[in-house]
Amino acid sequence: MSSRHTLLKALLQKRHQETHRAFCWEYDKVARSIDRNLIGSSPSREAFGRWLKGDLKTKPRPDHCRVLERMFPGHTVAELLAPYDPGRKAPGAADTRLNFPEATTNRREVFHLGAAAMALTLTETLTRGPDLLEQAFDSTTVGANRLSYLETEADRLGRQVEKVQPASLLPELALHLAGIRELLAQRQPIAAQRRLAMIGSKLSIVVGEVLFSGNHFTLANRWWMAAARAADEAGARHLSDLALTSAALAPTYSGNPRGVLALVTPRLEQATGATPALAWLWGLAALAHANLGDRAAFERAINSSRITLDRCAPDSVHPGILSFQPERHAFYEARGRADLGDVLGAGAATNRALAVYDPTVSSDPALVRFAHATALAKAYEIEEACRIATAAVRDPHTLPVISVVVRAHEFDRLLARSGSATVEWREALADLRAPDPEVLLGSYPFRARSSDAMA
Repeated sequence: MSSRHTLLKALLQKRHQETHRAFCWEYDKVARSIDRNLIGSSPSREAFGRWLKGDLKTKPRPDHCRVLERMFPGHTVAELLAPYDPGRKAPGAADTRLNFPEATTNRREVFHLGAAAMALTLTETLTRGPDLLEQAFDSTTVGANRLSYLETEADRLGRQVEKVQPASLLPELALHLAGIRELLAQRQPIAAQRRLAMIGSKLSIVVGEVLFSGNHFTLANRWWMAAARAADEAGARHLSDLALTSAALAPTYSGNPRGVLALVTPRLEQATGATPALAWLWGLAALAHANLGDRAAFERAINSSRITLDRCAPDSVHPGILSFQPERHAFYEARGRADLGDVLGAGAATNRALAVYDPTVSSDPALVRFAHATALAKAYEIEEACRIATAAVRDPHTLPVISVVVRAHEFDRLLARSGSATVEWREALADLRAPDPEVLLGSYPFRARSSDAMA
């Protein structure tokens, strides 16, 4: 058996997910889409090893089967776990299918490695084929319809990244960025080249957000730098400002308010006009001033953020990370007032934010609640603070992205080490773990040098 492995192993190798940790991360992501109660039900390391080798006597339990067949559409569990090796299926060779007790219900032929390899190549061709064909037609001038499609996709992904497990968007992002890079390398008319650079900037901002959410700050910053370079090439100052707001997230959530101000102040000192990105930069400056305990500077910055946002063109203010919204402004105000110990102000801003926020957004509503809970904890209203924080973590829409994990632990540090009021909160916190950046990179064929190609 040592020289043979299963179709499951071949497929996982193709996806770069053959390690137990990478597999469990993907397993939980798929399990979430079926039933949240299945999260954390992935196989043990020993069981996973048997799955890869085909050393099974009986079929895995039903929950495992449900997730496996969702992970690999079109394959039964019997097919996935049947042992085979390259070139095994010669005429007259023995059938290598697993002989499960209920095998009579699994009558399809099991794929062997040659067939699997052909299927994987076909999948890759089907995925990239239309894009490559269109690029052949676009070799001199990219079509208006294709540009519009790519712009629509970039905007859609900028909204979607706040509503799903961010890493689940990486395959789409990689596909679109590959197309953009190839088109930019060709000789396009100036107007088309500019639109392509702007699309590339937007997509790079979204990639950076995915990596930041997955706790990979350094690589996220590289993508945001690439986004700024693409925006500068296009002469799109609002996108360059958006890349700057994104770059300020890392010091914001790393407890480095002076680093935030060093990034955003030079731009704000020369800012004219009104764009959502500028309103966002003022909001980030407000958070930094509040964290430093400077109430007067906080009030000036949060008011500048609101005034700038009110002056923005209505069609420039929309959901997602490619804009700044009134609810996010209220969230920043709540957080700043919480840091300054203003319980009533934090509560009022929290209510304004939650009244407007889309409840399916994966992190901001939870962060708003953490801001309110922080203010209450500072006022020694521990029981109510823990109730609000616990609800934030256990909300089914809250995902364990790094910003949520950071704020949860910041709140926890305000509490006593023990006490009846904190029991339920500590149970909720125990289930909240920071994303492993190595799992993120190991789960997708998405290399660090990809960002260099946009620069």
